[in-house]
Amino acid sequence: MQLWKEIFTQLNDGEGVDATGITGLSYTVWEGKGGYFQNVKSLGGFSPQEILLVLRRGSVRVIGQDLSVAKYFENDVLLKGNILSVVREGV
Repeated sequence: MQLWKEIFTQLNDGEGVDATGITGLSYTVWEGKGGYFQNVKSLGGFSPQEILLVLRRGSVRVIGQDLSVAKYFENDVLLKGNILSVVREGV
């Protein structure tokens, strides 16, 4: 938890942030393998080339090859496949 506070303090120009109130999208992509996305409200649609992740505000379009939803549980989504781009929409 301390790591998140430090990261968001740096991103917020030195002002502290209560890490328990963080609800924005965070994700990690492993080249050629897939990605892990947090704070996803629902899936808006998916195909092997594109997956739409709906957030509390806006959405994220994941574009790639051989994409699939490996796991979706309590706002966390694990995608498999080769992710080529992640595009935030409607913010």
